Amino acid sequence: RVGGSEEQFAEWDPQIKSFEMKGVFCLTEPEHGSDIAGGLSTTARRDGDEWVIDGAKRWIGGAFTADYLCVFARDTEDSQVKAFLVPREAPGVTLEKIYGKTSLRMMQNAHITLSDVRVPESARLQNCNSFKDVAAMLRQMRSDVAWIACGIQAGAYEAAVRYVRERQQFGRPLASFQLVQEKLARMLGNLTASLSMVSRLAEKQQEGIYRDEDSALAKMWISLHLRETVALAREVVGGNGITLATDVAPLHPRAGTGDTLQGTPESNA
Repeated sequence: RVGGSEEQFAEWDPQIKSFEMKGVFCLTEPEHGSDIAGGLSTTARRDGDEWVIDGAKRWIGGAFTADYLCVFARDTEDSQVKAFLVPREAPGVTLEKIYGKTSLRMMQNAHITLSDVRVPESARLQNCNSFKDVAAMLRQMRSDVAWIACGIQAGAYEAAVRYVRERQQFGRPLASFQLVQEKLARMLGNLTASLSMVSRLAEKQQEGIYRDEDSALAKMWISLHLRETVALAREVVGGNGITLATDVAPLHPRAGTGDTLQGTPESNA
């Protein structure tokens, strides 16, 4: 919708909605994350009616089940970033699973190498001709990550409340102690404020108002408070917080992931 021409949108949108055509967003590179706007090093060279793509992408979730890899590459002629729909099984495309992760374990992330990969001009998103156009896509995606950070906070709060209501110490539930209640209140405050922020952001986007500063503010503020909320959940469940039984421990690495997806708090600030 953002990067394709009217003809491309008309052709691909029905296939995407029916899941006949599946794709993934391939922007991040092994050596470029926060500086990807100016540092993107994957290249695309025009050769007649085709483009030749060379480079690497990393942390691409869902790549192994995608039909197409939406690869962002720098045009060697004008140095502008463009986007190409590369078939996952195209010659020269290699996918490697990233092992040893402490977070996003249910999502298979790929390291993708592209070597002399050829795609036709028709596979290039016609309205993506600079990083400014890529930023228009990120502007919408970043707000989704803010919602994810809210969901992790909600999970942490609910898990903490369940635990302190059941756990007995000194002859009564942990939930009856005011210092525990104070931590729960801070968690609930963070969550309520976060939900209010993303709800308002969603309302503005529904009205057609998409601004980088709005989605960046929500992503930055909510991911920072996500860290605090998850840390407080860990405090109220005590030593049992390092086990999987309380549902709190798995949220710790997820909190760190929420920080970095779609830009670190520093980048968004």
